[in-house]
Parts: sequence; structure tokens; C-alpha cells
Amino acid sequence: MEINKQGASLSIGLALIAAVLAACGGSNGDTKSTNAEGSNEGKNHASDQTISVGVLNELSTGDTLLVSDIGTNTAMNQYLEGLYRLDEDNQPVPALAEETNISEDGLTYTFKLREDAKWSNGDPVTAHDFVYAWRQAVNPEKAAPYSYMFTSVVNAEEIINGEMKPEELGIEAVDDYELKVELNVPVSYFLGEMAFMPFFPQNQTFVEEMGSNYGTSSDTTLSNGPFILTGWDGTNQAWSYEKNSDYWDAENVALESIDVQVIKEVSTALNLFESGGLDDAILSGEIAKQYVDHEAYVVEPEARTNFLQFNYTDVPMISNEKLREAFSLVLNREELANTILGNGSLPAKALVPHDFVTNPVTGNDFADDAGDFLTYDTEKAKQLYKEAKEELGVDTIELALLADDDETSKLVGQYVQGELQNNFDGLTINLTNVPKNNRIEKGQSGDFDIILGGWGAILPDAINLLDIMNSETTFNNGPYKNEKVDQLLNDAETINANDIEARWKDMLDAQAIMLKEKGFIPLYHTAEVHLRNPKLKGVEVHSVSSRYDYRNAYVEE
Repeated sequence: MEINKQGASLSIGLALIAAVLAACGGSNGDTKSTNAEGSNEGKNHASDQTISVGVLNELSTGDTLLVSDIGTNTAMNQYLEGLYRLDEDNQPVPALAEETNISEDGLTYTFKLREDAKWSNGDPVTAHDFVYAWRQAVNPEKAAPYSYMFTSVVNAEEIINGEMKPEELGIEAVDDYELKVELNVPVSYFLGEMAFMPFFPQNQTFVEEMGSNYGTSSDTTLSNGPFILTGWDGTNQAWSYEKNSDYWDAENVALESIDVQVIKEVSTALNLFESGGLDDAILSGEIAKQYVDHEAYVVEPEARTNFLQFNYTDVPMISNEKLREAFSLVLNREELANTILGNGSLPAKALVPHDFVTNPVTGNDFADDAGDFLTYDTEKAKQLYKEAKEELGVDTIELALLADDDETSKLVGQYVQGELQNNFDGLTINLTNVPKNNRIEKGQSGDFDIILGGWGAILPDAINLLDIMNSETTFNNGPYKNEKVDQLLNDAETINANDIEARWKDMLDAQAIMLKEKGFIPLYHTAEVHLRNPKLKGVEVHSVSSRYDYRNAYVEE
């Protein structure tokens, strides 16, 4: 899975909600927070406001309810808009929501929508578009991968389980431009969730006209954001975002066109950048290290951890804990991050990285409180591997490793394959690289032995990354299941949601259990190296959720 969610019933107390809202520019009662409106004043713009950027992966869908990867989520952030957007500090700011009213108990949100927002077919964006999309999100027939994110909304869980009708969801269009949402429990990051694609509106008339073709190409997709998606046929590796002249804040959108190319080979990206064919290229490995002093060199950390994920259901030997421990011990994460990748990624010591979240009371970094669980010890690894083979009653082991087909994933896959095979007698690792969309599909269908996957946060909360360990999470392929871990995570999101210290301990304990038994094997916390045209200004880079936002970007003279 590529993108994660804030816990379905997460709350850290009404006092903290108030603090979060204050940080976001809002409070209980009517709020007219600093919104997503941009400004071109004082900027020295070039006459040509067209750029070309490279990305690593194809688009998977144009349907906001079916998105499951960070690349597509980032693409949608350019041509779609919800109630809120993230600003340059990863904080939610109003977008389509002109005013937000939050009840004293934190259970009722009333949004007053902008009346000047339009779809690219000319239809107004209304509260009814949100009601339709949210009902579809929890409709079991839709099978939306992020349906569980809605379970903080009244009746959502019952609808997902088929016990109630979608029309009974706690969302209501009071009129065309007023939307009311009822929650089961206060959710401190609810407004942040509103910047995530599954919570975006959909035009019911258009969706129903397109039928099964909806979201399969740019022609069967509507836009309501700063740009319009063009040139995507559903499978191709190039498309564009054209400026949306009907966007409510179009006068402050400088870029006229963004041409996007899927480029999986670093050398190709570099050549295009140096020849002027790209304004933004992604590098890794030796090439990235060679350009560290280049004026266009940029390192961008992500709130994401890449790991090995196992198929516990169909590959019985994977359940041998000594085998998994041996695999973990033999991997030198320092070498992987610093020598093999060389792109700013950091070796993982746990699932949650440093500098991601701190305890609201003590100020302690979650990673510091957790400690280090992942070490490098080849001798111990070989002994455990020998014991594992004896327990399994085998002399040889053959497993398949599935990874994406971009160059970074290939490097990591080859490193893991080589270290495992070179250190363990009788072990064969068959590496297969496929497009990310295919890898995600194979993971969800159980068609794998081991996956080189990852889990990224959409909000700054440890539960955001730890929820991948919950056996009921959609993207816990395998699945890894530990009843104690499930209970601790559920407690953190329910009975201990208002007790900061108890919740913190629940999350620490849950991660510790998983890491001790190597339910997943974290490898590194990701980052990307870019060569970005120094004249390209104003690109907002997010460590969570959508990686980039070109809404306020421009080319300098």
C-alpha cells in the first residue's frame, strides 16, 4: 500500500482538537481560516509558463475512490480539489470550504462551500457532490480500498458491513452549498483527512453517464482543481495538466501547462534534464551521489517506510519466526541507504521514523521512545537460518520477491536478493519487477511470497504509519496478524484516544511486538533526490499525502 490514513476513530481529546484547529487557523464556531488562495504579486514571471516533469510510475485510476498509490494521489492533487488542501507546512487550509463550523463536542462539522467552484464541464461543485462521493466510498458494492477511513462518520461502519444503506451515512447537504457531517467520536485530524482524495467530491451525473468507463482516461474524468488532466488514455506514460481557466482562484495560478513523463531509468531522466527536456528529474544510486553539489540538487524526505512484507496465508514457511529474523539480521541497512540508494533515504531502526511525530505532553520523539529494533549481525543470522531449516525440515528454500520496476526499486530488490542468497546456503530468491500498479494488485490478491513494499503517511501521527500492522487494514497484504497488536492499535483509537500517555504507550507496544517477531521487515525511510530547474519556484513539497502541489508554482524570468 502506498498511502495511509489517520485512524478511523482517532481522537486525542477535545483540548488537543482545539490546539490542532488553532494550528490550522480554525476553532470551534465559525471559522474563516487562511485559505488556499494564492498570489502572484511580487513574482517575476517568465513569459513561458510551461514545464516538464518526470515521475516514476503510471497513473492507476482517475476515480478518487479507487486510488491506492502515492503517484496517482499526487497527480489528482493537481486537477482536483476537496474541502481542504495541505499548505507548505503539511497543515490543512480551506479550499472548497469557505467557512467551517465545528460543534463544541467535536462531533458535528458544517462546511459552507464556495459558490464559485466549477467542474470542468461547467457544472457547479455543490454539497451534493460530496454526499454522493462519500456514500459511494462506504458502499460495499464499490469496494473502495479506503472505505475504512470513513468509520468515524455516523453509520459508516454499519454500511460498510452491509447492515445499513449508504443513504444513512452521517453526511447531509443542508442546501447546495452547505454540507454537514456527523461523527461518532471527535477526530483531531479530521480536517487533514479532508485533503485526501477519498474525501473529495464526485459529479454524480457525470459518473453515471460514464458508467464503467468513469476514471479510465482523461476524457472520462472531470477536474475541479487548478489544472485539468489531459492526454491520459488509461495506460500511457505521458499526460499533461493544463491550467483550468474556470478554477475559482485561476488568476493566481501561473503555470499554463505541466507535461508529465513516466521515466523509470535514472540515466534517461538525467539526460533529459541536462538537455532541457525536463525541469524536474528524479535521481538515485551512483548518479544521485555524483550530483550532490549541483545547483539544481534537492533532497526531499518522505514520511514513508519501505519494508519486506510476507504472504503468511499461502507460504507456510514464512510463519517461521527464525527465518524472518535471519532475513532481517543479514541486511545492512546503513549500506543500503547510504551506498546503494544514496538519495537521502535513512536506514530504518523501526517502522516510525525519527522527526515524524512527538509526544504532545513530553515532547519526546516517537522513534527515540521506541528505541532500535533492527540490527545487522550476519553470524547470528546464519545460525538462525540453519535452525529455521531444521525446524522446517528442508535443505533448500525458494521464494519469490516482487518489487516495482523503477530503478530505485530494482536496486533495492537486487540488494536484498544478493544479500540473502550470498549468506544463506540453499536459498534461492527469484526477483520479479513489475509496474507499481501491478505490484499493488498482486499484493491485494495474495499473488506473492515476499513483497518489497512501503507505507506512507497522510497525516503527522504515529498511528498513521502503524495501522499497516492491523490485520484488518486493506493493505496489510499477507496478512500479518497478531491479536495483541490489533487490540493495542484499536485501544489507541478508541478507549485510550483521549488519554495521551496511554495512547502513546499503546502505539509503542504495538510496534515493539511486530518488530520483535519481524511481522514486517523495515528497510529504510524514503527520500528522493531531484534535479529541479532553479527557475522553477513555488513548488510545494509534502512529506505526507500528495508529494507535490504546483498550484502556486511558477517559472521565474
